[in-house]
Amino acid sequence: MGCKKPSLRVLPVIVCREEQVRDIDFQKGMEELRKNISTEVRILKECIINGEKDLVKLEERVSEADVILLLKPGLGLGSCVVKIVESNLPVILFNKEGSVWTPLDALEYVYPRNNVWVAADYEDLDFRLKILEARKNIGSTKLLVLNADYPHWERWLMRVPGGLNTIRERFGIEVEYVRSEEVVERWRGVEEEKVKKVAEEWIGNAEKIIEPSRSDVEKVSRLYLVMKDLLREKGAQGLTMAYGEDPLPVPCFAYVKLRDEGVPAACEADIISLITMVILHYVTGKPSFMGNLRHVDQNNNTLMISHCVAPTKMAGYDEPALPYVLRSQHWGPPAGVLSAFVPMNTSQEVTVCRLDGELKSMLITRGVIEECRDLEEYCRNTVRIKVSNVKKLIHSTSGNHHVMVYGDHREEIRELNKLFGVATIEV
Repeated sequence: MGCKKPSLRVLPVIVCREEQVRDIDFQKGMEELRKNISTEVRILKECIINGEKDLVKLEERVSEADVILLLKPGLGLGSCVVKIVESNLPVILFNKEGSVWTPLDALEYVYPRNNVWVAADYEDLDFRLKILEARKNIGSTKLLVLNADYPHWERWLMRVPGGLNTIRERFGIEVEYVRSEEVVERWRGVEEEKVKKVAEEWIGNAEKIIEPSRSDVEKVSRLYLVMKDLLREKGAQGLTMAYGEDPLPVPCFAYVKLRDEGVPAACEADIISLITMVILHYVTGKPSFMGNLRHVDQNNNTLMISHCVAPTKMAGYDEPALPYVLRSQHWGPPAGVLSAFVPMNTSQEVTVCRLDGELKSMLITRGVIEECRDLEEYCRNTVRIKVSNVKKLIHSTSGNHHVMVYGDHREEIRELNKLFGVATIEV
């Protein structure tokens, strides 16, 4: 599933009086914790604090961790709680399943303060760890913009005020530009045997092939291999590409395969959609579909999202792939313009998002897919989605491209947005 990142490091800090130590089975508690946490975190050896004199032990270990799990079996020791929170790591206050009186007691000493939460039970704890893990992964992500020297890239498409610095400051995401000269040189130098092998796989797995020739498939498979090499060599986890110049083809089906492999890949050098796809990738464990919000029906509260790039693994990277039909990209004649129709599931619950161009707010809404079809004269994948208030959505959104992911993930997105200082606009 894309590039594997290091797990979130969780430091259990047990705050209790010395006379309570003999009544606590620390090993059993840690085993119970590991058994009930489904998020792939690394739980470090516990640190026991009986009073302020022991805080030096915590100071020595803070650098090992990404988050402190403050376990508090009894009342009091508020000064220790304050010092622990001042370590500036995120802190989750917890006792045991359903027992909240001691975590709430600890909260009194530090409220209000950012990055401190009470977990009511293991499900609640698991949710919070999942959000913090997503934030860590997003903050260590590197993205590539291919052909970034094309004049229209920064002039028309890179509309973020402050550019790459704003992206880095808001999310911690690094962006590297790759010039077209390097992309084309690599494209011309890919080994023919590798190209043929990928093309044969794509053709062999297709349910049907309509317009594309083998040459079309090979041109896009060549670009796919270039993208894979660039991601690996530059240590990046996602990409987008400015296109429209010979000899490079439009990368639609290359994006399909990358998204299926856990690599966020946004169409049309849309960095805003790419960042949204990165967020959804880490918070949901699924690829996403991005496209034009093409048409709305206010009477039925439906909207249509259309584009030529739909992942086949919308249900999740480890789930069975949807079938696909190889088509030409809807623009038509140029050689190597390879796309696919992917019949997404009707009655499927989805979340639709759009991050605004200033990276200050994100629109989110829940919907249900009513129809997915190839409109022939337009983008290959058009999804009609039933939402609660399509008129309010249109009046609240900030532009054309929207990103859709399977499942209702509004709660996770809301909580993650808070960590990044992004306002959530929910309709």
